Amino acid sequence: MHGKAATRRRRLRVAIYAPHFAEYSYRLAAALARHCDVRLVLNRKDANQQWELTNIAVTDPFETRIRDLSVRRAGVIGIPSSFIDVISFRPDVIHCHEVPEIYTSRLIQFLRPLGIPLVLTVHDAIPHSEGGSGTSPREDGWRGRMRAAASLVTTHGESCIADFRRASPDFTGEVVSSMHGVLMVPPVGAPVIEPEPARILFFGRMWAYKGLDVFVDAIDMLTKRGVTHEAIVAGRGPEMTRLGARMEAMPTVKMINAYISPQDTGRLFQSATVVALPYKDASQSGVLASAYGNSRPVVASATGGIPDVVTDGVNGLLVPPGDAVALADALERVLTSNSLAAALAEGARQTAAGLLNWDQIAERLLSSYHKVVGSPVH
Repeated sequence: MHGKAATRRRRLRVAIYAPHFAEYSYRLAAALARHCDVRLVLNRKDANQQWELTNIAVTDPFETRIRDLSVRRAGVIGIPSSFIDVISFRPDVIHCHEVPEIYTSRLIQFLRPLGIPLVLTVHDAIPHSEGGSGTSPREDGWRGRMRAAASLVTTHGESCIADFRRASPDFTGEVVSSMHGVLMVPPVGAPVIEPEPARILFFGRMWAYKGLDVFVDAIDMLTKRGVTHEAIVAGRGPEMTRLGARMEAMPTVKMINAYISPQDTGRLFQSATVVALPYKDASQSGVLASAYGNSRPVVASATGGIPDVVTDGVNGLLVPPGDAVALADALERVLTSNSLAAALAEGARQTAAGLLNWDQIAERLLSSYHKVVGSPVH
């Protein structure tokens, strides 16, 4: 009897396997560690390129293992070691991201006979229209195997749940909303950076679905209207190459076509008056989470899961995807009204503290863990 009572009091053990999305996973682990024992396994390359993990506030300690998962370098050692990191923790539940690469797929195949419940976070239930998540038959196969192995799928909002149900109608497990928490949040005590007057930031991996061409058309309109502005386009990708010459000829556009350090990324968000997300299609957005994490409002396309987070006129403005005129109009409204910009910035701050707060996300996710584990651990 005493042994059974001890079992009921045991804390849940959660292993998070995250070869990608290092900052996201670290912030989630830090929030979960308030309620359960956590081991986080990261990819060395991804961890080094993300926000300085040591700057993220941790209330309750958890264990982090960082392995080199590069197949071309030390993967022959790092990948098996990362699997051992997960298994040796003796987790009650394993949480992975859906990324169609060999190590996560192999880990899931290795774990299935052990019967440990798998929670899978699906970032893009339906691959983007142009660029981004892969759509090759090989990647589709990996994606299908991951979803088939999952006991629970989490997505970022109700729109993403609907996308997942359409994409995977045969999935019989539970699908829940677990929002994309804030990223690039400045460390406690860091100096406050005031936004530069009339600065617009377009940030991220420059795939076609991000709508950089729509943004450039809108900036051209603002210039012709005589609206004072400065546009920062920061990131790398095919669209930077395709549109680079045009942007170089535009006097109000500054391009940063290079790797941007986590520190510089934070400063870019904080120095912006508004962040533009003119996506042609979307699930959720780490750029959106970073904007709100730095109390910066957005002008964003009303597509995918973005309206699940952006409330028009409260924490940003929504425009139809692909509509450069509407984008220019919305940007002009924010740039020419200090009161509107301030109100939207406050709305962004409140969204970061509420809907996108990692502690709240972890508390809701914990109840889902308990359902798939089906045990009295707490």
